[in-house]
Amino acid sequence: MTYYCEVADVGSRLSLDSAQRTRAENRIKRHIRQAGIEIDQCFLEYGRDEPSGVIQETTLNSPIDISTDSTQFRVSSFIGFDSSGGKGNIDGDTFTYTSLQNVGGSHYIQGVSGLSFDHASGEIVQYGEFAHVVREICADLATASYLEDEGTMQTNADGGLRGQALRKRGMNALMRLAHMGEA
Repeated sequence: MTYYCEVADVGSRLSLDSAQRTRAENRIKRHIRQAGIEIDQCFLEYGRDEPSGVIQETTLNSPIDISTDSTQFRVSSFIGFDSSGGKGNIDGDTFTYTSLQNVGGSHYIQGVSGLSFDHASGEIVQYGEFAHVVREICADLATASYLEDEGTMQTNADGGLRGQALRKRGMNALMRLAHMGEA
């Protein structure tokens, strides 16, 4: 099963600190799995492949952290990336690039621009904006599900209203993305 978002994505929407995220991790993961099933089902209903089949990713493999002014960085592989340039993202930070180059067995993404913050080696690099959009949708749906579950256990919880708003936002974005097939 593919997980389109992480506990940190849902935890930040819930305003949980790291200790609270750790305690709620199993519950959050259950809601992330549920959101992934909803995403896959929606794509299949529109006659499209599941997003996990089209998201290409690799790992940032630079010997030093990359900064916002970096114009190239090393990755473990660039299979599935367009060699003539395109868009990508690192942890939701979208960038553009102009080319790919293999130098002595090392793989470089070059002509990079648009990074908004610094990144450390080991972070996931994804091709295109599609993966980032799916990640945001997953986090919205998983958070909505979490809030709805928590809201049913409490009489004064705002989980009902927040959960409904997040579910509506997530489902609208999901249906639009599944219908169009691209970000």
